[in-house]
Amino acid sequence: MAYLEWNKLRRQVESGEVTSVIIAGVDMQGKLFGKRVPGHHFIEDAKDGIHTCALNLAWDVSLNFGAFDFCNWDTGVHDMVTLPDLSTLRPYPWSPKTAFVLSDLKSKDGTDISIAPRNMLKRQIAKAAGLGLKPYAASEIEFYIFKETSETVREKNYTGLKPLFEYPIDYSIYRLTVDHWFLGQLTDNLEAAGVPIEALKGEWGNGQIELNVRYAEALEMADRTAIYKNGIKEMAALNGLMATFMAKQDTNDSGSSGHTHISLWDLENGNNVLYDPEQEYGLSETGRYFLAGMLELAPELMVFYAPYINSYKRIMDFGSGAPNTVSWGIDNRSTSFRFDGKGKSCRFENRVPGADANHYLVLSAMIASGLYGIENRLELPAPITGNAGKLEIPRLPTNLYDAVKILENSKTVRELLGEEVVHHYLQAAQLELRDFFSSVTDWERKKYFEFI
Repeated sequence: MAYLEWNKLRRQVESGEVTSVIIAGVDMQGKLFGKRVPGHHFIEDAKDGIHTCALNLAWDVSLNFGAFDFCNWDTGVHDMVTLPDLSTLRPYPWSPKTAFVLSDLKSKDGTDISIAPRNMLKRQIAKAAGLGLKPYAASEIEFYIFKETSETVREKNYTGLKPLFEYPIDYSIYRLTVDHWFLGQLTDNLEAAGVPIEALKGEWGNGQIELNVRYAEALEMADRTAIYKNGIKEMAALNGLMATFMAKQDTNDSGSSGHTHISLWDLENGNNVLYDPEQEYGLSETGRYFLAGMLELAPELMVFYAPYINSYKRIMDFGSGAPNTVSWGIDNRSTSFRFDGKGKSCRFENRVPGADANHYLVLSAMIASGLYGIENRLELPAPITGNAGKLEIPRLPTNLYDAVKILENSKTVRELLGEEVVHHYLQAAQLELRDFFSSVTDWERKKYFEFI
């Protein structure tokens, strides 16, 4: 159900209460793109779709055009159709007289664009439904807030930035109250935009906050995550602040996670199928297979869990608290996959992704690999006890180059996600690597400039 009913929107447009509608698609990075149109134009025409350039799925996070096979000068740098999903209509409280709608991306002939993140997730949800299952999810994403603006961070070359608070406040109530003037805006506005908040807490980094969103069906959860990441950045800017979702924004500060919880429910009777109190660990046979699939394919899916050079700065050293092993455990935060909860709350937590990951891609990868485990009845190894980071067990790739090589050789992921999808996201990762390896960094200047 829409958070803003169609007839109500029509009345608000007619009365002038809503004067513009944001029509947004989701790009490869999980960022929102699109157009803001007058309310009357949305009601009359734009509700049936607008054209946006296919470049929105063919450039990197800073809009470097990489000549992807999907869109390049040989294709004419063509258009695609951004088709509003009216079930996602909602208010946009931090922007006056504005409504918002998410969209699906289609070719001009009306077919789905296979590489579009929202379409990718919808395909995996449909596959689960074919097995009588419905995935639910929840996100826990951390981010940093600075007393800076887009202009001042550039002037400072992104160093020496002033955080919202200058000491760790993990679970501190004091700072949540002191900074409620802004943090309260986040929760109030997001709730009003149909993003139910379970909790907001301080984290270990200076200026770091964690936001927990109430669980929902997987597509709805991914939609909520895209909206709140964009909304937090916008609300910060409107208050003279700046937010970042970098996985590791400073060498000497803690990383920002994008922990993703998932559960599976029976379409017929509405029960959580992961839980079985009669089985070992309280984990059902279906749950064991699903977890085994996620575990086995995690190394091959790292490009979707950790898509950037910076993503791996968070997980390469377990001392930061981020897992880098092929492991699972029962309420064990040192493992990559954590099993917790009973009955309705029974779930798996993927602790590998950082805050920088695209939640649509993370959930697509988790569902695809989990269903692969069910279909192939994969055997689940014993859970890890103690600190997984200190054990001699298989490791996840700890840099993007290695992750790309593993995905390149994965026939299984190509079968699960599609050849076109894997090819496109490999091109994105390869562009990221080329851009990084061709750039002279501050680290190089500090290490070599004077001494060589």
